[in-house]
Amino acid sequence: MAQSPVSLRLKFFFAIGQAAESIKNFGFGTLLMLYYNQVLGLSGSYAGLAVAIAIAADAISDPAVGSWSDGIRSKLGRRHPFMYAAALPLAVTYYFLFMPPEGLTEFELFLWFTTFAILVRTALTLFHVPYLSLGAEMTQDYHERTKIVVFRTAFGIIASFVVIAIAWNFFFIKTPDNPTPQLTREPYFEYALLSSIIMSSMMFVSTWGTKEVIPHLAGARQAARPFSMSKVYSDLFQALQNPSFRALFVGTLLFFIYAGIQAALSMHLKTFYWELDTKAIEYWQYAAVAGGIFGLPLVPLFNRWFDKKWTVIIGVIGAAIAGTLPVMMKVFGLMPSDPDILVPILVALALLGSVSGVQAGVTVASMMGDIADEHELNHGTRQEGIYFGSYSFSAKCTSALGNLCAGFILDIISFPTNSKPGMVPEDVLTHFGWVYGVVALILIFSTWVFWPYSLDKRRHAEIVEALSKRRMADPDPVPVEEAPRTPLPGNISPLPAGD
Repeated sequence: MAQSPVSLRLKFFFAIGQAAESIKNFGFGTLLMLYYNQVLGLSGSYAGLAVAIAIAADAISDPAVGSWSDGIRSKLGRRHPFMYAAALPLAVTYYFLFMPPEGLTEFELFLWFTTFAILVRTALTLFHVPYLSLGAEMTQDYHERTKIVVFRTAFGIIASFVVIAIAWNFFFIKTPDNPTPQLTREPYFEYALLSSIIMSSMMFVSTWGTKEVIPHLAGARQAARPFSMSKVYSDLFQALQNPSFRALFVGTLLFFIYAGIQAALSMHLKTFYWELDTKAIEYWQYAAVAGGIFGLPLVPLFNRWFDKKWTVIIGVIGAAIAGTLPVMMKVFGLMPSDPDILVPILVALALLGSVSGVQAGVTVASMMGDIADEHELNHGTRQEGIYFGSYSFSAKCTSALGNLCAGFILDIISFPTNSKPGMVPEDVLTHFGWVYGVVALILIFSTWVFWPYSLDKRRHAEIVEALSKRRMADPDPVPVEEAPRTPLPGNISPLPAGD
């Protein structure tokens, strides 16, 4: 069934919500490990364990919120009640994550880190899982769904750019007395406060701006069902019976763990391995943002040229090679030491790696929506929440299992805490480089797990056609007065729910 494109206005308001995830990722992926390990003196193992415990909580909260939002019926729809409820708790808990009291013992600091990591990630789950599900419900068109994810990702990249610019130009400012401000405690307080305010505001604006689409989502007319934890895991077990979902879930899990290790070690890499000043670090991070912007227009083209599965595989391999090549070249003595030559090389490879990575990241989110369509055909219900709950769980491994592995890596290679650039022993830096390269090599070989994915454009068209026929045969499973058919905003085609 042909569908009209979703309006630019709705795409814009939806995309704004990605700012929260992007800002959280910058904090967890770029700053948090360095802050707790090098600034506060928490051991790498303790820091990694704290985030690992938080991801254990995610294993419960992500699918639970997804299943819960799949099953409710309210005047605010299935997704929006959760999105509204999450804004303030996320802001408060994120701020206090960076505000541990002074004078804590190492174990008390570990408990603080663990507690607030759990609270932050749970609050984000309340918003982000229903938010991703909302995006998948806005259309069932194979390529329009990718465009919605492109909009969402674009706004996330813009938010990352703004956070990077503010962080390095207003908070972490290099001075003659403090050439490495990222290794001092004070800038983190102001950074955390501003980030919390921006995250909360963008979440609320996105939720409010998309409220008009509620009656017209693909699952808007689906009957309510009671929530139970047993139902959560029966839904998850049912989802895992789908070979395409299994391939996508395991494949993205591996990629996000790699990305998490790389992100958790990124500031150690830039500060100690390459010994870059704050301006060079800023340029590197700008390049990663710019690569995402340049790569986004290529995603729909790659999806058409290679279809979605091979877009993901190409993106994963490209990102791994670009991120690791310069590190291994230095291990073998092939990288220049002159900053005037070194920095442009690192910046160029960061841009190329980001261009590749965005191909995989955007396409995977689009594929999850396609799998939800197949689930409706097979089981008669729309359960974007359980699929995106699982996807969100994988994505959070970016900072969770990645931080855990990174923490153990730092301790295994005896990376000293409270270090200064140029003072880390050469053999420690060499071991650091080897580990960095081996992790990427494992990822490249693991791309075979994507191969069983079989939901291509032709198969998806068959699914949508079958759903259309089913809906025409039974167009009104829920009484009209419970979900009135008002004119559709933003040129969204009507999509009655399945049985």
